[in-house]
Amino acid sequence: MAVRGQRVRSIKVAAILVAMMLVTAACGARLTKAELAKAAGSGGQNVSVGAFGADQGGAAGADQGSAGGGGTAAGAAGGAAGGSTSKSGGGTAQAQGAASSCGASGGNTDVGVTGNSITLANVSLLTGPVPGLFKGAKDGTQAFFNYQNSLGGVCGRKLQLDARDDQFDANQNKAQYQDAIGKDFGFVGSFSVVDEGGASVLAAHPDVPDVAYALSHAHFNLPNNFSPQPLPPGWRLGSLNYFKAKFGPDVISHMAILIEDAQSAKDAADGEMKAAKSVGYNFVYSRVVEPTEANFTSDVVAMQQKGVKGIMMTGEVGAFVRVAKAMKQQNFTVPFANWGANAYDPNFVTSDAAPATNGSIIDQQLAMFQGEDNLPEVALFNKWVKQVGGKSDIFAAFGWESARLFVQALTAAGAKPTRASVMAQLKQIDNFDGNGMLAPAGPASKRPPSCFIVINVQNGKFVRADPPSGYICNQGDYFHG
Repeated sequence: MAVRGQRVRSIKVAAILVAMMLVTAACGARLTKAELAKAAGSGGQNVSVGAFGADQGGAAGADQGSAGGGGTAAGAAGGAAGGSTSKSGGGTAQAQGAASSCGASGGNTDVGVTGNSITLANVSLLTGPVPGLFKGAKDGTQAFFNYQNSLGGVCGRKLQLDARDDQFDANQNKAQYQDAIGKDFGFVGSFSVVDEGGASVLAAHPDVPDVAYALSHAHFNLPNNFSPQPLPPGWRLGSLNYFKAKFGPDVISHMAILIEDAQSAKDAADGEMKAAKSVGYNFVYSRVVEPTEANFTSDVVAMQQKGVKGIMMTGEVGAFVRVAKAMKQQNFTVPFANWGANAYDPNFVTSDAAPATNGSIIDQQLAMFQGEDNLPEVALFNKWVKQVGGKSDIFAAFGWESARLFVQALTAAGAKPTRASVMAQLKQIDNFDGNGMLAPAGPASKRPPSCFIVINVQNGKFVRADPPSGYICNQGDYFHG
């Protein structure tokens, strides 16, 4: 379930393809802009996060904590409060909070809470046809927990992760949610193309917070799901309008799309195709493909015969590479090859893949989180993901920012958190950009992001094409359907 733009959609991807509130006076000191800048070693300069121009001078801090969590931090957990709002940005980055110290512990206040720890579950697709595909979701969540624990945790409690595997099975997904719900405080950073399984469990427990990128419609519609970038039925129009203007009517009227055989992938592709058609795109070739398919020669031949000039695909990076290689073998090139946001992955530009993938174009609703974008949040993310042995893929990015969003609400809930009090705080967070690593969105109102960036693949490297920094935010809103 590829993330086209952001849309994660298949077994292997599926979506894809998270900002924090001000720390309350009772729960952690609010640092001044000067203190944050000093901690980050930024010299007090503002780091632009794009069109909305929010001040990110201290977002990452000069964190010195260990991955195990007992170290000290020279900096803050997040960015400076306030910041300016530009004409097209749609929001201001909020303070991300300092090391949390809420005084005496409130003790065992709810399920999964002790005087010195809070346990959260993560249910992701870890094994199955493509083992380890969504391991990044677990790694990104664990990385942020380790980072927060290095700052002292939240109100003196360390965050613990109960990682679970649904094995690409909706019934197993449901079983894992059912088992964890009586043991763990809530769910953070989960990622699976069969997340409709756990949706029925969460629906029966509306008091349990679930902070994660929901893929299925059933999971998205839950009142207790808060996504760092909500994905309602439909698709964003901004990038579709952008590419329409760039490539012209002849190209967009001869499109092909390959869709991996998972319900969430099919739902995503349906929304994308409807949105594309609403602005003039026409699909002359489409097919549902199996997650493990290896030979796409017949598809390439069919696309050639139908005069295809642009291609989209829902899937994971391995499938993208296989299709690109099949196209190269048949000497078939198209002006517009947009594989989706999860193509922004090291495996898409290896020495073996690059001859076939060079010339590709990617749009996504995250910054270049592998390190090309010089943002404090990106540096912080990469440092801590590396320490847990993970890789900086889109699933790790969503795990990290889901954890950041959850910790914002948990911190605001104070020294005696309950599921109800954290839910109440989550319902107040409706302008979230993960310190500039995400295009702004509204977790509480389920408002999807409309801003995006464009990345080119050139000489085996990812190159930011547009805009030079920040996001494009003026090309269209969201097609709901």
